[in-house]
Amino acid sequence: MTVRPEPADKSWIALTDAGRGILDAAAADPATVLLALDFDGTLAPIVDDPAASTMAQESREAMSRMDGKLATMAIVTGREVAAVRRMTAVDKLPGLEHLVVLGQYGVERYDAVSGALRDPEVPEAVRIAKGQLEDLAEELGREDPRDRGCWIEDKGRAIALHTRRAVDPAHALATAAPRARMIATDLQLHCEDGRNIIELKSAVTTKAQALRELIDEVEPQILIMCGDDLGDVPALDVVAGWINAGHPGARVVSFSGEQPSMADHADIICDQTEGISAFLEALADRVCTEM
Repeated sequence: MTVRPEPADKSWIALTDAGRGILDAAAADPATVLLALDFDGTLAPIVDDPAASTMAQESREAMSRMDGKLATMAIVTGREVAAVRRMTAVDKLPGLEHLVVLGQYGVERYDAVSGALRDPEVPEAVRIAKGQLEDLAEELGREDPRDRGCWIEDKGRAIALHTRRAVDPAHALATAAPRARMIATDLQLHCEDGRNIIELKSAVTTKAQALRELIDEVEPQILIMCGDDLGDVPALDVVAGWINAGHPGARVVSFSGEQPSMADHADIICDQTEGISAFLEALADRVCTEM
């Protein structure tokens, strides 16, 4: 097993040459930086009730300092755009006037600078899946006491079964996952695993596709992606390919013991969301000081 240095409490540490050089590269040419960030577990701490989630204030302040100074700053998430707009207060508080929000893995899009919103209709298969997953959550609790506490989150074009509140979250996820996949297959939906969650979504879209579209649109010279979970790996792999092609970039991972394999996809590892805030503050210090 590879032994990696761990970040100090609420901090971050670079693991690779790409990670060690990213602040210098961004400071030298901030207007060419594409900064993409996951939301839950990255900008916002994981909480039992996702509806109660909110963006870390320190991260918001750091991003506000960089707003308009980078080529693009985008949140790329499985959540609905409407939820992210509420949780970031992008429309109510100043500082994120140039933010781009790609929701539902890029199916939805909101551009704060213009107010333009892309919001396709929710497919019927997703509505059906919600009822079937609700039934499954009830069945799991009846069949095994360890699986009691599973619940369903309606994410618009995706439905998620959460096991974080279950008596035994890991057992509940292992039990629920194959049955949820059967529902997805029957309804021709895509199934994706995460941290104590299994999600059924209508479009086989990934954060990698969303990130590639941003790259094609923005044509950056420097690429940074921040994430924390398995759903972020495809986008982090896009950054790895970018770095291997000789471009400045960094994969920044909000690390927790729930997904230890995420360290294998990192150029910079952060102590969960607080470490991400510290990294963004360091990035903002360099970008804003050296402009």
